[in-house]
Amino acid sequence: MKIYSLIFCLLFALFNAQGRISLTGNSTIKAFPYSSHVLSNSNKNIYYQLSYVRDTKNPKNKRETICTLQLSEKFSRFSDHNGMKTDSLEEKYSHQNEINAKEFSNLQSFPVKWFNVLVKDISQQKVYVQDVAKDIYQYEEKQPEFLWTLEKENKKILGYVCQKATTQYRGRKYTAWHAKEIPINSGPYIFQGLPGLIMEIEDSKGDYHFTAIAIDKKSKEIYLRNEKHIINVSREQFRKVQKNFHENPGFFFGGSYDANGNSIVDKGRPIPYNPIELE
Repeated sequence: MKIYSLIFCLLFALFNAQGRISLTGNSTIKAFPYSSHVLSNSNKNIYYQLSYVRDTKNPKNKRETICTLQLSEKFSRFSDHNGMKTDSLEEKYSHQNEINAKEFSNLQSFPVKWFNVLVKDISQQKVYVQDVAKDIYQYEEKQPEFLWTLEKENKKILGYVCQKATTQYRGRKYTAWHAKEIPINSGPYIFQGLPGLIMEIEDSKGDYHFTAIAIDKKSKEIYLRNEKHIINVSREQFRKVQKNFHENPGFFFGGSYDANGNSIVDKGRPIPYNPIELE
């Protein structure tokens, strides 16, 4: 098995809560490859509680995680906070020949529940997205423009007075709350374009809900992983692969064989699919 496939299987098992992949005793595995391009260092970090519905058939069963929005003058990065911790460990262990059982267990201590990594080149108005569908894929696109409607309602979040605004984006309607006291044109995920930091945003179905829970000014690297196994595609290609992967996972993880050695096509059990972008 290729190393990056092992990485995915590890993440996939944790993501689906189907069990833990473990090493015991003196067992070791080859260290994971790690490479990244550091773009900048953040001067402000906003931490969001993300609650989302993975399976529309079970809307009350929501997954929760903490995501971090890192901001600098020229770049921003939005990702699962545990993903940043896992990356840090992978970078550390990549300088070793092998990973032992304790180190492998450390990697599993930070389960990643939001695989999407979104990096913005603010000056160029470009967005780089890395996401998972068995393998790790990357695509880029132009920063979308949002048509916001400002409302009169206000509420406080983290002590800041926030004004209500609404918009639509790729198949979902959103309500956002932004703080003019924090004059930053940004927010969680890809959202931006309001006269203040977006502190909270939720779609009309309640499938995706981001809420700011903390802000600090610690300097952290804004980076994009760039290992050779990352597959560069268009957004359209990735969405097609991701949808196919969730509907027919058996095709991606290899088929079975009958007693005569003939290949048996097994689509596998579909994986719940409720992407934040419906279009």
